[in-house]
Amino acid sequence: MLFLLLTIGPAFLFACGNILEKSGVSTVGKRTGGVSKPWQFFKGVVTNKFWWLGICCSGLATVGYYIAMARYDLSQVQPMMVLNPVLTALMGFCILKEVLTKRIVVAICFVVAGLLYSVENLGESTSVQNVTMLWSYAGALAVITLIAHLWCKDREMVDSLIMGVGFGISAAFYKSVAMDFDLDAVSASTFFGLLLDPRVWGYVATYGIAFLYSQISFSRGRALFIVPFSAAVGAAVPTLAGAVVFSEAFPIGKIISVVLVLIGAALFVVRRPHSCKHK
Repeated sequence: MLFLLLTIGPAFLFACGNILEKSGVSTVGKRTGGVSKPWQFFKGVVTNKFWWLGICCSGLATVGYYIAMARYDLSQVQPMMVLNPVLTALMGFCILKEVLTKRIVVAICFVVAGLLYSVENLGESTSVQNVTMLWSYAGALAVITLIAHLWCKDREMVDSLIMGVGFGISAAFYKSVAMDFDLDAVSASTFFGLLLDPRVWGYVATYGIAFLYSQISFSRGRALFIVPFSAAVGAAVPTLAGAVVFSEAFPIGKIISVVLVLIGAALFVVRRPHSCKHK
């Protein structure tokens, strides 16, 4: 029950936060000209009430999400976060009277089927970390993302990719630090040690970049593309880290569950009218 509370609750709040942040940032972007006028854009965003309400929802969601990551396997927690676009679509249908396309309905079915298939493994904690592999994994993904940034001219896709990879890697860094953090032995030296831990700064850097690009992407992209695309990437990156970095148990049932959820997340991404072009 606690596992579901710490995963479904944040997924719902993240969905609310995304909608509110998108609303606020889009309004400011149209009024100020977007990131082409950075100071005016920044000033408009930080004084927008819908943006702040979205940030509050996302902040509460992050607290529950981080508690879940500290207690349970990443490969269990991250697929649950794909409920974010599912709930966004359902809220849009019920509250905003938006149309649910056949593609979205199929996507929801895949996600729900995957999560139901994983019921027997809910609340597992089998992580055993490899810090060297963590840095190698983070570095490899950073290089791949940089190449995509240089290769792809589609800003909406690149912004969303950086956002998803950044949040995904930051989750892996957080999980690593949380595994070494003993709440029963907290002292001043504990916090001093955290400040000297390169994993903490790795977390700060990747999360900060991801958050920055989330706002940039909302200012010049479509929420119906940004949210599901970044959610799919943001779920895949730490889920893979669960296997590669933390040696989490991956029985066949969990593999099937994760695959179904990721397929569902991919189906949420709206077909684009044009593709990436080489520079």
